[in-house]
Amino acid sequence: MSIREYYKNRKNQMITAVFLITVFIACSPLISRYCINGHDLEYHLLRIESLKEGIRMGKPFLKVNTLFFGNAGYASSMFYPDFLLYIPALLRVLGVSINASYHIFVALSIILCYLSVYFCVKGMTDSAYGGMIAAVTLTLAQYHLDDIYVRGAVGEYTAFIFIPIAVYGIYNAVFEEMDKPQLFVAGYAGLILCHTTTFLMCTVFGVLILLLRSKKTILNGKVLVRLLISTAAVLLLTAYYWIPMLEQFSRARFYISTPWVMPDDAAVTFLSIFGSGFPAMGCVCVLVLIPRIFIRKKAKQAESEADTGRVRETEIIEYADLLIAAGAVFTVLASDIIPWGRIGRYLSMIQFPWRFFIMGTSLFSVAAGLIFSRVAGDDEDVAKLWVFDKEADSTTVSAGAVILCILLIINGISGFGILNGNSQGYYDYSDDYYSYKPFTAGVIAGEWLPQTVTDRSTLIDDSERMIADDGSEVDFVRIKNSIEADLKSSYGYVDVPFIYYYGYTARITDANGKTESLEVTGEGRNGMCRVYTKDHGKGVLKVTYSLTPLSVFSVILSLLTAAAAVSVYIFRKKKNKKVLKKA
Repeated sequence: MSIREYYKNRKNQMITAVFLITVFIACSPLISRYCINGHDLEYHLLRIESLKEGIRMGKPFLKVNTLFFGNAGYASSMFYPDFLLYIPALLRVLGVSINASYHIFVALSIILCYLSVYFCVKGMTDSAYGGMIAAVTLTLAQYHLDDIYVRGAVGEYTAFIFIPIAVYGIYNAVFEEMDKPQLFVAGYAGLILCHTTTFLMCTVFGVLILLLRSKKTILNGKVLVRLLISTAAVLLLTAYYWIPMLEQFSRARFYISTPWVMPDDAAVTFLSIFGSGFPAMGCVCVLVLIPRIFIRKKAKQAESEADTGRVRETEIIEYADLLIAAGAVFTVLASDIIPWGRIGRYLSMIQFPWRFFIMGTSLFSVAAGLIFSRVAGDDEDVAKLWVFDKEADSTTVSAGAVILCILLIINGISGFGILNGNSQGYYDYSDDYYSYKPFTAGVIAGEWLPQTVTDRSTLIDDSERMIADDGSEVDFVRIKNSIEADLKSSYGYVDVPFIYYYGYTARITDANGKTESLEVTGEGRNGMCRVYTKDHGKGVLKVTYSLTPLSVFSVILSLLTAAAAVSVYIFRKKKNKKVLKKA
């Protein structure tokens, strides 16, 4: 079908119009030459700049980013996944400004969020109408926009892209015998590589749904095997991220182990959940669930029907009910109704209970799409939903279009209200902004600093000094992610200006060209690398961060799994084509 033929279809015109209007509203603050601000923005821009520097030096997958703390390094990429951040980093390499590259990335994230939930709901229901309702609701949801424009929380707002896929994956496991395991794998792998906390929330959701419907899943041999294989695929695909991270945790303690904020300090009152100020979830995504009341009788009738379509309609409504119940639980978890003072110490990693809004918002939005899809019917009915379609001869069909327009208007007004209430403002980041070393220390609470760092405020100064055991300073040069120094005297040890993480290696080459490996520890002053040079004499010292054997193994594991997954997918597709030809 050509583009011209595609847009002659009224349904496709409507789908495109709703998409463009929604995305325009959500992206409107990005229409500026200045960079939109947010609570965590500077940290994420610093991550992007660090990735850019890694790409430029020919080492795009560095686990310890050298730009941080005046090039003393910070293992942001070790503990915080960079999966999608390579997009703005590559734009920076190509010469796009900091402001523009970030805005392009945000716009792309918004578009992917819309398309993700639209196609997932459409896949579950065969209803483009339901897909549009869910996409409009989620894209313009208060917490989604607050994540982008108030918090600047890159990990969370990119996780919004994959939550609908994971939700669809669970639906596929419960009601379709998991005949599309790629949904489960893509959803949960994407969440791991975007935001660990959201992944854990979505995992809890998935496990609960599977347990509640255990007869169709865990106790169904075929589905259970597919679940186990898919779970293994998720873990193996993302092994290159989580295995090196766990290796670091086994070697040292980090500030993440000492919470800088407790959940009970950030819990919100129950009524403020539905307010309009941050942090809140707003009321729009809850209000769109009202039609569920009016289709209850229809659902009960469907249960007694043998018709396949009716059975599927029952499943969709049943899943919508599960999503509403789970969304309500996650929403309440954000409030001070929960005794966070008692349980907060065990769940301190959540930091802010209002993070649960990401699940409440997503689950309510998908549920709204499922419910409204039952009002409109399948895609053949949606073709008549265009208000000006001459074939729209029934009140019900016209009402569907009116409802969609009303929801788009309500969500649009709500979205503009949220965006206008954003007090973060704009800032013009110059392309050499992070060449000023004090700006490279913006790591929020510094959770991924080793606890051997005793004075964070002096790390910038420490990054410029290599100190020997006798207190003297040693001259050195930085070459890419390495430090080289010509040791003119014999020392017991030297403290090299790299913040220590397991994986640093050191070698010394004497005047005869003989090279020896040296011991590197984290015992240096203020958490720096200490290289023991005793008994090795004078020579050229080189210190660099290298992948550990376990890290190399994890990368190979992920690559092999990716290759196997693609091969299986292609094989299954060819097999299905052969079956269709025979039929």
